[in-house]
Amino acid sequence: MGVAEAKPSPAMTNRDFLGFLQSDLFIPDLRASSKNEAIDRMVAHLVQKNRVRDGRILSEALKTREKLGSTGIGKGVAIPHSRSTVTGALTLLYARAVEGVDYDAVDGKPVHLFFMILAPHQEKENAYLPLLGKVVEVTREATARRRMLKAEDLEALKAAIEQVKVK
Repeated sequence: MGVAEAKPSPAMTNRDFLGFLQSDLFIPDLRASSKNEAIDRMVAHLVQKNRVRDGRILSEALKTREKLGSTGIGKGVAIPHSRSTVTGALTLLYARAVEGVDYDAVDGKPVHLFFMILAPHQEKENAYLPLLGKVVEVTREATARRRMLKAEDLEALKAAIEQVKVK
């Protein structure tokens, strides 16, 4: 009897990634004094844009996820993420916090770049983890992070990401 082999998720291209970035899910200057306030403001934005059905449930899920370990991955980047019944589609929200947010990041530094990823419990394309990996990849280089932080609109953000060299 054969053993089923797990198939690796296909790598996400920069072009695929850019397709997730949408103008109504871009917050040019997120202002928050704490991790919980940042999460609540991003979730409120999603509710306002009719991207989620219940902001309270989503905020609780994201804060519960943070208790397992901070999604502030260091170098000014956080990737809060969750699977949830309040969304029907894989969603990426980008928020830029010019002043930085005390987010309990792993390096103890403020977070300036937020990529919030939401996924339904079941997703046909199974792109949740490749999307998460792509965020890590495009934020790896200091030059790319500086360009993203300077990006005041979606087009500038996309241009900054297009310049990232894939390794």
